[in-house]
Amino acid sequence: MSDRWGRKPVVLIVDDQPTNCHLLTEIARGFCPEGQIVAFCDPFAAVEFAQGHDVDLVLTDYRMPQMTGVELVRALRRLEHLHEPPIVCITAVEDVQIRYEAFDAGANDYLNRPLDYRECAARCRNLLNMRRFQLATLQHAQSLERKVEQVVQDLQKKKMDTLLRLAKVAEQRDTDTGAHLSRIGRYASVLSRGLGFDDNYASMIELASPLHDIGKVAIPDSILLARRTLTVEEWEVMRTHTIIGHAMLAGGDSEPLMVAAEIARSHHEKFDGSGYPDHLAGNDIPVSARILAVVDVYDALTSRRPYKEPWSYEQAEGYLREQSGKHLDPDFVQAFLSHKSRILTIQRTFQ
Repeated sequence: MSDRWGRKPVVLIVDDQPTNCHLLTEIARGFCPEGQIVAFCDPFAAVEFAQGHDVDLVLTDYRMPQMTGVELVRALRRLEHLHEPPIVCITAVEDVQIRYEAFDAGANDYLNRPLDYRECAARCRNLLNMRRFQLATLQHAQSLERKVEQVVQDLQKKKMDTLLRLAKVAEQRDTDTGAHLSRIGRYASVLSRGLGFDDNYASMIELASPLHDIGKVAIPDSILLARRTLTVEEWEVMRTHTIIGHAMLAGGDSEPLMVAAEIARSHHEKFDGSGYPDHLAGNDIPVSARILAVVDVYDALTSRRPYKEPWSYEQAEGYLREQSGKHLDPDFVQAFLSHKSRILTIQRTFQ
């Protein structure tokens, strides 16, 4: 029986009379020879045991001085893991109202004394089989749920991988290297943890951050690659990459995609409200976009571009502090700069 269960089934017996406990234990060994039979004369001790153990069948006397069988049934059913296991109430009292009360409390069956041993064993065996199938159904449902969850995760990963490839296309049109995307994600993860976010959020924003400029795939080369000051009209076109990126990512059915859409739209907003496209200010700017703004500015300053040499950490630090409260959230700047060694490690690793 233990092989079919995956563990030994547990039968809990409660009767204030030691003789009855012994008798029920012997009956239980007959219908559940490989199970764990646990007997208590004290119903309070039985409830305490049940609080910390799996129980698959309960046999309880009705008339006990400290606690009636019906009260015991109610106490067991209040335990979250004992909502379903079958409970049998046993009594010598011939009172149909007591039987109804036991059923109302959550008992599954009711036996009268003197017990018919064969009838008791047969009913209990059937209830244990019902419990076994109940657990098998639950395990099967949990297995299916895990498989569905894994399939969904795999599909989301493939979707994110595809979008990341597209983001790299946009990035490599605009810069000399795609390492920028690797750095941005890791910087964002460091900053989010520095702000007190958990590992789940840090991993999510690391995944989403590299998609911030995906909308640049729609910007003409004549504007995106221009080595001159853009005209007012060209700047207006350039700024649309935030709206385009948001449109590409919005409506996603995963948290990383939702965060990525949020970042794509708002990463050029400024803390003082002078950014674009929505002129948001302060805490109205999504947290994810405020994180991205800090790390994007830092990476742009410390990266080599055809038109400039990379800045040192100290130069970039000075600029970030200067922009605190203007372009950047001052708390986010402080949290980012407090992780200098990790920032420099990322910078060296993904040159």
